[in-house]
Amino acid sequence: MSERNKPVVDRGMYRRMILSLILMIASALFEGTVAPNARADESSMRMKGVAIDQKLGNRIPMNLTFKDENGNSITLKQVADGKPLIIDMAYFECPGICDVVLQGLTNVLDKVSATPGKDFNVATISFNPDDNPAIAAKKKEQFWGQVTRPFPADAWRFLTGDSANIYTLTDSLGFYFRREKNGMFTHPTALIVVDKNGKIIRYIEGTSYVPVDMKMAIMEAQEGTPEKIVTALLCVCFSHTPSGDHLVFNVLSVVGIGTVVFAAGLVVFLRSTKKFVKNQKELS
Repeated sequence: MSERNKPVVDRGMYRRMILSLILMIASALFEGTVAPNARADESSMRMKGVAIDQKLGNRIPMNLTFKDENGNSITLKQVADGKPLIIDMAYFECPGICDVVLQGLTNVLDKVSATPGKDFNVATISFNPDDNPAIAAKKKEQFWGQVTRPFPADAWRFLTGDSANIYTLTDSLGFYFRREKNGMFTHPTALIVVDKNGKIIRYIEGTSYVPVDMKMAIMEAQEGTPEKIVTALLCVCFSHTPSGDHLVFNVLSVVGIGTVVFAAGLVVFLRSTKKFVKNQKELS
């Protein structure tokens, strides 16, 4: 066969298929290896109507209006400013997990190899209609103020809004929370990455985030391609109680899954490479 007639092999897609298969194996092992108390916590939260319902590929309404930390009205479209948007749903006087998530977000934003204000923007949005710009400004000072790299203030907004806009947004994100009788909230945790048009690209669950995973999410948002394969693996590493009182690092789960995934991945890679080389020889 001539060089001109040889089929073009998309090696990037080929490697992506292998990675997807490896992570599917890891996801399948998740239920069997995650700590029993973490499963019970998740089940309890879902019974209360508290959950993340991933709506990959759906669009959130970017015309929703909130108040930023300076008290200015701003739409989500203006916050995104034509760039991927990382959304963190929180409430600013949360006594538990919200600050842990914000600390994890601060840490990863300080390390991710993407430029804030150019490659992405961030919005921490309160789902408590009682929060106001003054409270948001204090929260921004607490966490944005910890970032050591150059990070434009406009690239990370802390937003508050009324109940109508809040519930419209959280419903479109699949982020379901519950207000308790004492005024506190029971809620899930996740960073949600959308593209410039509001298409939901990735959910990154948990409280601690890996810079390379955040970079991948931003790149996927730039391309407008929803992705789910990495999140499930990261969820195994950390779990938390619904009240947010403490975090649990499931060491045995990580080690066990890591070993199996490496072995399975190696086998798949070797077999696939052998078949790839054979097909290339036949095409020659």
